[in-house]
Amino acid sequence: MGHSRVFPFLALCIAYSGILLAGCGTVDLEIRQGHTSSNMQPHSVAILPFTLEAPDPEKVSPHELFRDCFYNYFSYLGYVDLPLKTVDQKLSQAGLTDSSKILELSREELRKILGVDAVIRGRVLSASNFTGGIHAETSIKAKIDMLDLRTGDTLWETEHKEMAYSGILSPTIVDIIQDQMDNANVHQAYFKVAETFSVNMMKEIPDPADSWKENIRLPEITDIETNLKPNLKLKPRDRIYVSLKGDPGLTGYFDIGSWKSNIPLKEIVPGLYTGSYTIKTSDKVTSSLIIGSLKNKNGLTGKKFYKTSMAQFGPSSTH
Repeated sequence: MGHSRVFPFLALCIAYSGILLAGCGTVDLEIRQGHTSSNMQPHSVAILPFTLEAPDPEKVSPHELFRDCFYNYFSYLGYVDLPLKTVDQKLSQAGLTDSSKILELSREELRKILGVDAVIRGRVLSASNFTGGIHAETSIKAKIDMLDLRTGDTLWETEHKEMAYSGILSPTIVDIIQDQMDNANVHQAYFKVAETFSVNMMKEIPDPADSWKENIRLPEITDIETNLKPNLKLKPRDRIYVSLKGDPGLTGYFDIGSWKSNIPLKEIVPGLYTGSYTIKTSDKVTSSLIIGSLKNKNGLTGKKFYKTSMAQFGPSSTH
């Protein structure tokens, strides 16, 4: 008798979860103009101030937060990227402080001011944060592209909506409560979505380092593995283990997102590097990408992302 009331509820949960999943997932990056010659690849890139084309009732400036987060991950690619402070300083010295006006500049003007081959433009079309009942949701929808200032070509572009949510699909009521507490921290909720958006984009953006291999051989990493699993929430005293396989006799290290860098890896046998990091109570991070690196004596560094899952951090208290 009791079971007849359960199945309709499950059906409702499944239907509702399908709605929540809409708009998430892989970033659809359209490559508009490919450079087959390494000499034509943009070498230097500046990330322009992102704009917000929607009201910001909570006054958290999600477009600025997104830009900071995007830069943290973009800097791992093989471009010479201008620090954001340098970009903003150069624009300010040119009398440009309005981000929407900056987007109206010609490519010749941008190249003269910034001195780079290409720029990345970001428009946050909408941003929302909602917590109520058994459902919490944060989303960012943005249009991002790379403009070649030398030719005027749009090298790649995407328009994507990234969402983070909790509710019916959470495994326990404790997780639901914790997720909603996290979502109530608006800044943290937006950062979590911006980070996921950025990480997914990094998997699709063409990396010029690939075209340099004929002229400059970067240290090669053939494999990166960790003990992380999807949806596993790490707590204080948990340990992240990382192993790299690649060229022997190099200096190895790994980063956890942009907040913990240069964690050493030891070469235990030729070409196999291992290391670990123990989570501390003071670590206040929601989720981060693991990036492994091998550096040779000339300072050239090869990097590889661990794409299977991110380091996801749970409540800071232990049980």
